Amino acid sequence: MKLRGGIMITKVGLYRCPNKRLSWAVRWFGEYDPAADKQKRYSKSFRTKHQAEEFRLEKMQEFKSGQTRDKAEEITLKAFCTDWLKVKKAELGQESVLLYDNTVRRLIDYFGANCLLSKITPRTAAKFVAELERLDNKPGELSNWSRHRTLRNCKTMFQDAVTWELVGRNPFKRVKAPKCIVRPWHYLKPVEFARLLNATNGKSKVRLRHKALYALAYCCGLRYGEAISLTWGAVDFKNATVKIDNCPATATLPPFQVKDAESRTVPIPRYCLDILIDLKSYNDATDQTPYVALNDAQYRTIENKWKRFKQQKRVWRNKDVQNNALTTFKRHVKWTGIQPNGTLSIHTLRKCAIQNWANNITNPEVVRVLAGHADLQTTMRYYAQADAEQKAKAAAAIDHLLNETDARLTPGVDFGGE
Repeated sequence: MKLRGGIMITKVGLYRCPNKRLSWAVRWFGEYDPAADKQKRYSKSFRTKHQAEEFRLEKMQEFKSGQTRDKAEEITLKAFCTDWLKVKKAELGQESVLLYDNTVRRLIDYFGANCLLSKITPRTAAKFVAELERLDNKPGELSNWSRHRTLRNCKTMFQDAVTWELVGRNPFKRVKAPKCIVRPWHYLKPVEFARLLNATNGKSKVRLRHKALYALAYCCGLRYGEAISLTWGAVDFKNATVKIDNCPATATLPPFQVKDAESRTVPIPRYCLDILIDLKSYNDATDQTPYVALNDAQYRTIENKWKRFKQQKRVWRNKDVQNNALTTFKRHVKWTGIQPNGTLSIHTLRKCAIQNWANNITNPEVVRVLAGHADLQTTMRYYAQADAEQKAKAAAAIDHLLNETDARLTPGVDFGGE
């Protein structure tokens, strides 16, 4: 590359401008343009020398880290958000797209559609997060979980703005996330889970469907949406596995999208497999439904709903597969006489499965893969629950190690002292 005079000018200079209101200026050159055989010149003025020196040091650090020397393209917040969603929609699930749509709505409502991206500073970014309000106009403050999710989305979006060289830095990068309190949940012990299955009543097929739904969550760690949308085609009886994967829409079945695009194959324990085998034999004899946990009537309801969505050109989301399973679950828990120490729902059964894996599998990465988490931090933070029993096991493990060490010590050896 031919440079002007053979040298590319990289200096970031500080200059005094005594005859101007802003009496200090920082000047620098942009990237070399081989077509024009020159570098663009840039300048920014300040009232005080201290302000100018701070900006100069910041610019020098940016260039040292590899950021472009030219000024970023000026783009409005709305234009950036529109472009970002177009680029990212192909790799995001429907639920994630809706969450980002809400984030975009919040950003534009707060900063304005015509706000230049470069005008959003770390200070205004922090104020934006602190002043977030509910979008549904319901009474009460926005939860810290919603603030945390919005901040996370903003960090992701503006980091792409940095990558695209639209801004020099991510204004949300150092904004502190609000503290989110993890609600305690009830760890359902195996004996309690057995009582839950025994509490299911009604006709044999109805009882088996409830048992299958609960067992898929407790034994295989399936999310509620994954279990309720599971079709028989995803169950491999020969190899005792269930595959959780994206399913495209058909004429009669709506689509299903795995959370975070984390497709996975999970082994089915024999206990759960026996329940599925029993249910499959009933299903083959009398039912036409392709779903494991839904009966014929529920399947027809979903089929008609899917047809209506297609006619209205509405987007189908996983949660649009709804039935009364959650209400029925609460009734079954009540019949068992279990007094939950924290939340207890069908999703809690999945948490119990992950806890059981964490208790018995030494490699946490295996637990993460089975659970379908995008990162190990989620597995360790939310599901490695330390209850009294786990703490007692930890103490017992130390005692066991020390007792083994003590047994190996040679009797009569003098270690010094009185």
